[in-house]
Amino acid sequence: MVLLSALPDYEPAVTPWPPPRKPLLPHPAPVWDEPGPTRDTVWRLLTLLLESLDGRRPLPQLRTALATGVYEAMATRARVTTGRNHRLISLHTCRTSPETLELAASIREWPTGRPQSWRGRALAGRMELRNDTWLCTFLRPVGR
Repeated sequence: MVLLSALPDYEPAVTPWPPPRKPLLPHPAPVWDEPGPTRDTVWRLLTLLLESLDGRRPLPQLRTALATGVYEAMATRARVTTGRNHRLISLHTCRTSPETLELAASIREWPTGRPQSWRGRALAGRMELRNDTWLCTFLRPVGR
């Protein structure tokens, strides 16, 4: 009787079946609606931005928290929305990386003195952590 054995240099390595799956993303999955101080910071910044749209707060106070494009867009919107009030209703966040946070917010907007005639608006935005400070790099109303 002849015993046959595998030749290590010629035989392929034995692999488990089924083969192990590779992760779909090279980094951890996004974190939705994270609680804590980061969310509180974003809520506060949006509230302050809405106050500047109402004319109750000077926009230059928020200059260091906004990227140049966002600041210029907010300055333009503040001129257009005079005579209107805004209130932040809800905020949803998604941390896509340790330094990036995306947000979706809903606000109410109504003419001054007529709170019963409000309408809902949505905002989409992006915050980036730079030098241990959150900077708003994108903020746009959704829809008309």
